[in-house]
Amino acid sequence: MIKELKSVDQGIIDFLLVDLDIALTFMDVARTTEFRDTAERNHRNAKAAYNTVLAKLPEVTPSRAQRVQLEQKLAILRGRLEAVGQL
Repeated sequence: MIKELKSVDQGIIDFLLVDLDIALTFMDVARTTEFRDTAERNHRNAKAAYNTVLAKLPEVTPSRAQRVQLEQKLAILRGRLEAVGQL
């Protein structure tokens, strides 16, 4: 049972890391587009991903290295969202 829980944790952690990567990609697209509605949509998508990660993070126990990765990506995303007025 404990091994199964660790596997579930790992799956969620992997999802959170991918979600942060996708959110940062949304921010890149928003920065480079010429269309305001596209930028705004991508900002909203990135913010939704940010909020999802914040909500799910307390539910898992990442390794030390994973925690560092998650915190670094969250900090970068938070800074970029703040810069565009989304936080």
